[in-house]
Amino acid sequence: MTMSDTLIRDEVAPRQDVPDLTLAVCAYNAARRLPAVLEAFARQRVRAGISWEIIVVDNASSDGTGDVARELSSRLKLGVRVVLEQRRGLANARHRAVEEARGEILSFVDDDNIIEMDWVEQCVDFMRGHPKAGVIGGRIDAIFEEPASRPADFDERYAGALAVWNLGPEAFQLVPPKNDPPCGAGLTLRTELVRRVFRQFGCHLSGRKGTKLVSGEDYEIGLLIMRLGGEAWYTPTLRMGHVLPPFRLTENYLKRLHIGNFQGEAWLNYLRGMEPRRNRWVYLAQAIRWWLMATKMKVVGWVRRSGHADSANYPLWAQAAMYRAAGAWGLFSRYPFRRLEAVPAARAD
Repeated sequence: MTMSDTLIRDEVAPRQDVPDLTLAVCAYNAARRLPAVLEAFARQRVRAGISWEIIVVDNASSDGTGDVARELSSRLKLGVRVVLEQRRGLANARHRAVEEARGEILSFVDDDNIIEMDWVEQCVDFMRGHPKAGVIGGRIDAIFEEPASRPADFDERYAGALAVWNLGPEAFQLVPPKNDPPCGAGLTLRTELVRRVFRQFGCHLSGRKGTKLVSGEDYEIGLLIMRLGGEAWYTPTLRMGHVLPPFRLTENYLKRLHIGNFQGEAWLNYLRGMEPRRNRWVYLAQAIRWWLMATKMKVVGWVRRSGHADSANYPLWAQAAMYRAAGAWGLFSRYPFRRLEAVPAARAD
């Protein structure tokens, strides 16, 4: 028996007093989007022998998201548990969902995702059929709120950044650095494994907060689960749609998404095995260098703000440098490598 076998069996031994699956929706100001999400839950066809529950984490919304979730729960007879998480940010909402989940499996559905009617069955069946799987993701198709808003180059430039994911007709194991683990939309995990990640490693990345489009905390969770011996898989039988409003299909929004990746880039590359651990003071030097670069871009942008061909890009370049500075500062101040390396990596079979 390998270390990987031992870790998986210890963490996911079946218990009879809990549901098979928890569906968790982390919602921020989602009163308008939530009805379509929960109506898709109500359409689930779940065979006898599979039990499940629904949690909506209201992440300090100001538009009555929690009240809308309760009204829909009553009208659709879903039995939704609504939990208020006052700490703003997607990572905080996901942490709260992990705390509240009673299911052996936890499946995150974003507040703009529409799952297929066999989602619950597919999650449970795949995990039962792949006992070493710790994290799985499926096919994600685009649903355009306004079909005419679809950019001509959507598949080439927008799809990956907007969590539209189709890796083909066959299931296969995801192995970094060639493959990243699944993204946050539809992220499905062994609940006890992700709890062990939080308990033993913690999570370094904070994720989105309001309009701040920083990202990577979903990949971090998947990569840390693999550190504990859980496998990551893609399966096309697990399907959902991602609703895309027109404002997300613009060049500016796409640039902001790419810039948001910079904050967690160095840490994720370390977890992928693509970048070495560096001396703590190297990260401090990087943070200072990127902060100075951001300041320079702001000043240059102010001086050349009118009439210059690149004037519109200076604020974005400054923001990119600030995200890189924040990422380097986080690695210097928290230095998460020690905590991670205190737990030996599971050996592959």
